[in-house]
Amino acid sequence: MAQRQMKRLSALMAGVVWSLIVIQAEAQTQVDLRTQSKDVDFANAASTRPVKTGVSLPLTCGVGELFFVSNAPAGSNLYACVTANTWALEGGGAGGAGTLTVQLDGGLVGTRAIENLVSSTGLITTAVDTGMRIDIQNTADTAVMLTKAAAQSGTLFLCTSASGSAGTYTCPMAPTLAAYTAGMTVAWKPDVAGAGGPTTLNIDTLGARSIKLADGTTDPTPIDVQAGRLLPLWYDGSVFRQIASSPLSGSPSALQPTCSAALRGRLWFATGAAGVKDGLTVCAKDATEAYAWRTLY
Repeated sequence: MAQRQMKRLSALMAGVVWSLIVIQAEAQTQVDLRTQSKDVDFANAASTRPVKTGVSLPLTCGVGELFFVSNAPAGSNLYACVTANTWALEGGGAGGAGTLTVQLDGGLVGTRAIENLVSSTGLITTAVDTGMRIDIQNTADTAVMLTKAAAQSGTLFLCTSASGSAGTYTCPMAPTLAAYTAGMTVAWKPDVAGAGGPTTLNIDTLGARSIKLADGTTDPTPIDVQAGRLLPLWYDGSVFRQIASSPLSGSPSALQPTCSAALRGRLWFATGAAGVKDGLTVCAKDATEAYAWRTLY
């Protein structure tokens, strides 16, 4: 009797367990392929896309996620989330950066995973990673390179004095002059007429340097430095020399200086008033070594 009851109880318990298994199986809607399948073959599947797809990378991501940018150039579509919210383009080659072949004018330079852009003097190179491509742009460094606009403006070499001195001049340049260099030229515009004799020019507080005539030793005369007249100078490494000595005065109000050895060979042109002829003289000495202005016209 006891054995028959135990058999009935066991059969009942087995039926209950089976019923629970059936109920659980019917409620199950997901299958874990890792543990419930073997040698899965998707060859006949309608779709086998393993990654998310879109036209732009999501703003957030978790490490290990993949994303396919559908509108990116071929070979630059697949991105991986390498750190939180940081996508990186995936590819072959060292470091996953892909293989880049670099040519110069059609000739092979080399094939490497990394290309290094080096800015040269006068050029500024910028590179920006947009997430789908790297944009590279070269621009001229106008602090180093002379542009047509700067040359045409006439301001690059201009040095206009406002010191109010007839012998000790100062002037600024734009951009600020860094140093005096042998051979450099300056377009100098004095603010007042020179007094003659020792004359200096100090550009951008770099230090006063003597101004001489074209020979590099003779001091300017009163007619060599006129207010408001552009005077080309060049620096010989020691002094500023006038590129060309002024041959004529041409100013009806200018006072003719005394002819001397310093003015030897210089011309003086005086414009005449209405009804008066112009005058042209030259500073020269005679056989007695006497200097005087000799009339030519």
